[in-house]
Amino acid sequence: MDKWLTRFVLVIAAVVLALMPARVNILDADSVSARSIGQSEDAGPGTERICEGLDGRPCYAHVEIRSPSAGDGAIEEEVTRWLNRWRTTGRGPVRRGLKRMGRYEDYIDAELAARDLPPSLRYLPLIEADYNHLAVSPAGAVGLWQLMPETARSLGLEVNSLVDQRFDAYAATQAALDYLAALHDRFQCWYLALAAYNAGPTRIERAIRRQGGTRPRNDAFFGHIRDGLPKETRDYIPKFLASVRLAGDLSVTARAASERDLPERFDVVRVEGVASADVLAEAAGITEDAFRTLNPHLRIGLVPAGGSTPLRVPVGAGDRFLARLATVPAGERSTLREHTVVQGETLERIARRYAVPLDALRTANPDVRPRRIQIGTALMIPRSLEGVAGGGCGTCRA
Repeated sequence: MDKWLTRFVLVIAAVVLALMPARVNILDADSVSARSIGQSEDAGPGTERICEGLDGRPCYAHVEIRSPSAGDGAIEEEVTRWLNRWRTTGRGPVRRGLKRMGRYEDYIDAELAARDLPPSLRYLPLIEADYNHLAVSPAGAVGLWQLMPETARSLGLEVNSLVDQRFDAYAATQAALDYLAALHDRFQCWYLALAAYNAGPTRIERAIRRQGGTRPRNDAFFGHIRDGLPKETRDYIPKFLASVRLAGDLSVTARAASERDLPERFDVVRVEGVASADVLAEAAGITEDAFRTLNPHLRIGLVPAGGSTPLRVPVGAGDRFLARLATVPAGERSTLREHTVVQGETLERIARRYAVPLDALRTANPDVRPRRIQIGTALMIPRSLEGVAGGGCGTCRA
C-alpha cells in the first residue's frame, strides 16, 4: 500500500511541475542585453543583468544590442576596430569621459529606469561628447547628448541668445531620453532608433523606402540600409557597442573609477524676472564663475525677464540665497543693459560709448558677428564693473 501511495504522490508531483508556467526569456530582434563583469559566457543574449560596480554602486557593464544583421561579421569587425583604438591611442578621451560620467550617471540611470529604457543607453554620452556637458560639435550640436538647435526646441528645450538648455545636463537628459523612446516607438528597434538619433529620422525613413519599405523594422534591417547611410551613422552602432564593452573592461575602467567625479549636489530655486549672474552669485555666497558652472545654460550670465527661471545654487544654500536676493531692489538685479544697434554703429564704437572693454561686449553677445552686425540687433551691454570685481554685485545686503 505504501509503495502504491508513494508512486501516486510522485506522479501527481510530476504533473504539477509540468503544468507550472516556466520563466522564459523571449528574445526579439531589438532586445538589449547586459553581461556583467565575470558573468558566465553561456548567459544568453537578450538578458539584462545588473553587476556591482567598482565603487559598490549598481552598473550595467558590457551591454550588447543583439542583432541578426551582425551575422556577416561587418558590425563586429567595426566594434573590434573601435575597441582596439580606445585601448591604445584613443584611451585618454575615454578615461576622461568615464571620469566625468560620475557626475551624472545616477541621474541618468534613474531617468532611464523611469522610462523603462535599456540601461546601456547611459553610455551614449560617452561616444557623443566624452560626457562633457559643454561639448560643441562643428555642426552646432551641443551638450552631453549633442542635440541640434531645431531638435532641442522641438523637444521643449529653450535655445536662444540668453538661454541654451542643451548645456544643462539634466534638462537635456530628459529631452534626449524622451526623444530616444519616441524614435524606438517609431522604428520598432534600437539599431534604427539610434541611427535616426544620429542622422535624423527623415534620412532613415528615406533609406528604408529605398529598400522597398516592406521588410520588418528590426535590427537586421539596419544591415540592409547601412551602406547607404553617411559614414558617421554607419559607425554609430559599432561605436556604441564598443563603448559599452569597453566600460565593462576592468583594465580600462579601474583607473577611471578611482578618479570618478562625484555626483553633483545642489538646491534648485526659482528667480522671478531679470537678474545677472554676478548679482545672483553674491546672493548665493559664491563666485560668479562657480555660479555659472552650476548654471551653464545661462549663455551670457543673464536670467531673462518675463518669467520664473529655475536656477541651481550650492546644496543647503537655497533659503539663504532667496532671503538675500529679496533685499536687492528689482532695478539693481542686473548689471547688464540692452542696446539696439542703429545705422553706422560698430561693436568698437558701442564699447567706447558705454566705456566697457570690447572683449566684455563680445563675451556678452556670443552670437553677434562683429563684421556682420545688423541694424536693429539687440546687444547686451555690461554695466559699470565697480563693486563686481570680486564676483559679487555690490548690492546684496545680508
